[in-house]
Amino acid sequence: MVYVFLAFWVVLGLGVFFVAMRRGGARDPSARAGAGAESAVIQRLSTLGVLLLFAFGLAVPALVVAANVEHKSSSAIGGVHLSANETKGRELFARSCVFCHALAAVKSYGRFGPNLDVHVGYDVSTYAGRKALVYSAVVEGRARGRGDMPALLYQGKEAEDVAEFVAAVAGH
Repeated sequence: MVYVFLAFWVVLGLGVFFVAMRRGGARDPSARAGAGAESAVIQRLSTLGVLLLFAFGLAVPALVVAANVEHKSSSAIGGVHLSANETKGRELFARSCVFCHALAAVKSYGRFGPNLDVHVGYDVSTYAGRKALVYSAVVEGRARGRGDMPALLYQGKEAEDVAEFVAAVAGH
């Protein structure tokens, strides 16, 4: 599909170039005398070609961006494809957790809490273990809520979504 678009633009560009070169080289006044009507048609076609180029120049990139939005919203760093819950967890993590924790998947460089790529991604070997660790930290806080991380940062489904997200991307 990309090659079809590329070929279309190459052919259209060459056509405009050759039309411009054909008319631009006539220096003989007698050659121009009978070309008035033909010149008006060529001008209209050239104007139409420029307008089409402008329209496609705006429309094609807009369509490509629109088509990629859905795909990009469920992708994370390291080629991890996120589920709907994990995508929601990424949004929640970005709201509250990025200020303290470092996590490459959201490009956060928090300075207070531990780097989750290291402390969750590599220290806990299974997805279920990572999820349980993050879930307990979000719900209970650290030091049972008496430490630097407060308890009940998120509850219920939101806490599960954040835990699923971090468990999926930590260490990638």
